[in-house]
This record gives sequence, C-alpha cells and structure tokens, in this order.
Amino acid sequence: MVERKTAILPCNGLDKALGVVAGRTGIIASTKDPTIKLVCPVLLNTSDPKYDEMVKDADVICVNGCMTRCATKLAETRKIPVKTNILVPDMVKRFDLKPGADLVLQPSGIQLAEAIADDIIMSIKNERESTAQDVHPIDIDEKTEYFETQKDKFYFKVPKNAYMFNENDCWVRVYGKHAYLGISDFLQNQAGDILFIEMPAIGKEFGQFDDVGTFESVKTVLDLISPVSGKVIAVNKRLASAPELANQDPYHKGWFVKVELADFEEDKSLLLDGAAYFEFMKKNIEKEANKTH
Repeated sequence: MVERKTAILPCNGLDKALGVVAGRTGIIASTKDPTIKLVCPVLLNTSDPKYDEMVKDADVICVNGCMTRCATKLAETRKIPVKTNILVPDMVKRFDLKPGADLVLQPSGIQLAEAIADDIIMSIKNERESTAQDVHPIDIDEKTEYFETQKDKFYFKVPKNAYMFNENDCWVRVYGKHAYLGISDFLQNQAGDILFIEMPAIGKEFGQFDDVGTFESVKTVLDLISPVSGKVIAVNKRLASAPELANQDPYHKGWFVKVELADFEEDKSLLLDGAAYFEFMKKNIEKEANKTH
C-alpha cells in the first residue's frame, strides 16, 4: 500500500516568536520523520516547481504563528487543499509552554516546537495504522478457484480451497489467528438483493453457531450464523453504504466480520470443506427448485 505524502507549510512570520516556533516545528517534524516534507512558504509563493510538486496530492499541514494565519492563506491563494490547520497560540495553551517574546527561542519555545512536532508525527502514525487496518487480505485474495454449477438462469459457486462452511450457508476464511466470516453465494442468491446489514459490536464474544450479524433483503431478514467461536475485532464498513457487495462478491469484498479465533481446531470438526459444502449446496438448490414446480 502506497502511503500518502505529507507536507508541512509553516508561516513565514519570523519577526515574532510564535512565527519562529512555527518554522522550528516544521524543521523538527521533517527531521524526525523524513517522510514529512518541509515547504518553504516564500518559494511556494513564487510557484517554485520543487515545492509545487511537494504539495501536489499531499496531506498539507499548515502551522500558523498567529491569527493572521498566513500559511493557511497562502495555501488558499494557491488553491492547495489543507488537511490540518494548526495555530501555535492554541498549542501554547494545550501544552502550557510559553515561548516568550525573544526571536532566539528560549528552552520553553524549543520545547513547544518539539511538542507540536511530536503531536503531528503521532497523528500521522495513528492515521497510517488506522488506514493499514482497513486493508484486509481477503479483499485482494484473487487466486480463488471455484466449484461452479447452474440451475435454470442462476449460477452458484463455492471456493475449492481455504474456505470452510457450516450448514447455515455461512463461511469462514482463516488467516493465522484471525478469520473472516460471510455468507455463501447460495445464501445471497436465496436472499435476493441485500438492502441493510446490522453488524455486531467490536469486542463481542460469541460461540460457534451464534449469530454475529443480521441482514435484510428484498425478500427476508436473515442472520449470519458463525461457523466458529471467537471475538469480533472488525466489521466491513463498506457494507454500510454498499450492502450490495454481499451479493456481488460474497467471498471477498462482501465479507461481514473479522474475528479473533477462540479454538478453530475444535470448531472445524463441525464444518464442511469446499468440496463437501458444494455437494450439500447442490442438494439444497434442487430442493428449492422442487418447491417452485
């Protein structure tokens, strides 16, 4: 995954102590974290190509020394989107560090710049970690091979490997100590267009065959019956705005819940592998077809 660029644009108010703190903050942050680029406001204002490229498609953080907000105004003038605006006087109150009026920063001024820089770096780190947690291996696991069958105009598929199923037509895909849960192609077909999915709370503990989610379709309301026991550690946030993913891609982007496994070795003794579930599913397809004739 490619990380977004980050650029710090400090004000150029070097005739005031708080302006000097703003500039020092940028120097400290870009020194401690080389992925953060320090933008010179004077050269950016002259359309210097180096700095134009530096802010292009970057998360720009403006550090303003006073209420004049010259860094933010420069960005607005140059039509540069700003992700975060920092006002040094606010940071004085937050960290209880007064730099004084001397343009040669006293220890308290340097400490203030350090504190602001560390706060910026920590915010960036937390956001990157959060973004990384939103990338799930099951979304990009594109090498899956399938058993496939057709009944009338409907096609059904079941992964040949790595997935296990319960007889409630729900699956589990294990990645180490964690796993993803979802519904089978057969179940989404039976449900029809899925309109709404109610997810469990993060941290919820559950047993094998407990329900860990509810989904509503044009036809009915059904539960996701967990093939395993464990604890919910993430839910598929995309399904809130795009529940149709559970219909369109039930084995990958349409997953429901990520869990921390409790005892998969014991749980799997009550589950079906892909081949066994495929045979089970075909029998159910025939049963459903007979109901309509």
